[in-house]
Amino acid sequence: MLAELDILALEPFYGGGRKAMLDTLIKCSRHRWTMFKLPPRRIERRLATAAHWFAEQLNLHWVANVDLVFTSEAINLADLYRLVPSFAGKPSVVYFHDNQLPHAGVMDDINAPAAPSILANLATAASASELWFNTECHHRVFFQRAQALLERHVQNFTRNPLNEISRKCKLMPPPTDLTLPETIRAAENTKRDKRTIFVDTVDGDLAMITRGLEMLRERGEAFQLNICGPVTAALAQIPHNRVPEDDENVVVQALLDSAIYINGKLNAIWDHRMIMAIAANCWPVVPGTGFYADLIKPPMDERCLYDCTPEGLYYNIQDFWELILPTGYQQAEEAILAPYHAMPAAMAMDERLAEIAITSTTTPAK
Repeated sequence: MLAELDILALEPFYGGGRKAMLDTLIKCSRHRWTMFKLPPRRIERRLATAAHWFAEQLNLHWVANVDLVFTSEAINLADLYRLVPSFAGKPSVVYFHDNQLPHAGVMDDINAPAAPSILANLATAASASELWFNTECHHRVFFQRAQALLERHVQNFTRNPLNEISRKCKLMPPPTDLTLPETIRAAENTKRDKRTIFVDTVDGDLAMITRGLEMLRERGEAFQLNICGPVTAALAQIPHNRVPEDDENVVVQALLDSAIYINGKLNAIWDHRMIMAIAANCWPVVPGTGFYADLIKPPMDERCLYDCTPEGLYYNIQDFWELILPTGYQQAEEAILAPYHAMPAAMAMDERLAEIAITSTTTPAK
């Protein structure tokens, strides 16, 4: 087994959970990493142009050895290989934080050609040596969407690539610095208020969140919000602080000051911020669908998972304020966090990266 690899990391959307995962992995890894990155702006533009930007930089400046290429799904890897042919023979791992395949139920014009950005994730999946998914829920959703896309645009494919792609998939929970809340708690003056709610509005159903909180106000409940993400005019009427999305330390500080974490992400496939909320001892109130339904089990489920309605959100927040937390919830929280602890998760990735690299050096080229 190779003791150390030279890994080139390409991250076209360096922000949020992607930044946190990659930074933590590199910090904990035994391998040598070089990172090229772009800021987190307009994912559809990254899919269309990131490979061209990275290719230009690599062709101009790259002279070092590369044992393996590591990137996220926010790039068209097939385009990168076309533009930098010397990398085409290198083993590669693509980490799927999300995917940009259209929802299976979304119908388009079957006679119109598929937009290049829609097909980019499939091109990347077909080109990579291995695909890593952050959650089992995401793995399921990816193949549901991919199958629906293939059926809609069969003219774009000479053969069905999904069987080959499925053989390259692995579940790799993202390494997460779960010690960050305790570090910030020790360094800062944190004072948790039971009536402070952390509201994550990014990619959420804002109307549902707003109405649920309005119902609390109509009942005469007093509370304060820490809001991370977009704010509606109605939401702005509630006493609140704004929390910047791109500063992980400030986000964790706000979680430590809050007693409840809520969002309206329906059918989410991953939620880095909720994992950090639990690590910060913030009670999660999240939709009972997707990743959340897979992750949160008894005795927490009835009090954490709501039915994707304003009324469900309202009642779960009320239950937290008025009822004693269920017996065994601390053990349940520990079980939720267990797969994401930084060192074990990073070590599992390190070992697999070494296996991929050494296999590629011993397998004859076709």
